[in-house]
Amino acid sequence: MTLRHLRIFLAVYQEMSITKASKKLHLAQPSVSLAIKELEEFYHIRLFDRINRRIFVTEKGEGFYDYASHIIDLFDEMENSMISPDMPLKISIGSSITIGSYIVPQTIAEFHKKYPACEVKVKIQNSQNIVQAVLKNELDLGLVEDKVQHEQLKAVPFMQDELYFVCGSHHPLAEEDSLTLEDICGYPFFMREPGSASREITDGLLKAHQQKANIQWESVSNQSLIRAVEVNPGITVLSGKLIEEEVKRGSVVILPVHPEAFIRNFTLIYHKKKFMTQALEALVSLF
Repeated sequence: MTLRHLRIFLAVYQEMSITKASKKLHLAQPSVSLAIKELEEFYHIRLFDRINRRIFVTEKGEGFYDYASHIIDLFDEMENSMISPDMPLKISIGSSITIGSYIVPQTIAEFHKKYPACEVKVKIQNSQNIVQAVLKNELDLGLVEDKVQHEQLKAVPFMQDELYFVCGSHHPLAEEDSLTLEDICGYPFFMREPGSASREITDGLLKAHQQKANIQWESVSNQSLIRAVEVNPGITVLSGKLIEEEVKRGSVVILPVHPEAFIRNFTLIYHKKKFMTQALEALVSLF
């Protein structure tokens, strides 16, 4: 098997279409189909199921993608380093919204002082999507909220963060001295989308205490949740780092719920098979 076979497989996997992969690679469709067939025959496995003119990756195909993507990534890294050692490097990062808003900008600015030619691309996503992208080698690093446990990933906690139940200053509960989870669950909740770390942690906390939130709003934006509770009688859950200014101004209030704050870890993740360049290791060290 050759690198050409692996590149064709990666294109088919990413496009989930022989036709789209052939166009992407500027190859004839029969050539792409033949390469996949040769891979399957060589390893005696089925990489894709063909159903109603569509293809679906098999479990073996998922495993093959993991190896193929890292092999090609490492080969390309070697090529760039040997042939064009002065070529600017590229690093791709996936970050949660909170980390991307308050930690990543300063960290990349510090990193560029040492590696000014290195291009750092950042994608802001929820934690579940970031984990999957790192597993598939679509991102070099992931910065997520809370713990990550996966046999293929290296996970390094680098900072602790506190989450609070928050409401606007005009909320009926804003002046209470002590509240229970049952008290606040009588009001509408404005929450992050499913898959975000704060949503998963909150759902878990409420479930553990046999409570259920009445979720009326869902948003991928922390700022929209802050603005929503400022003018509506709802409750949200936000990082203390996100609401420092609003708390100082008095536009939002941290509710005295037991536990008033619950702790989560900010965690840096990368694939255990990832080839760590000098620049990548330098960026990791800054978190």
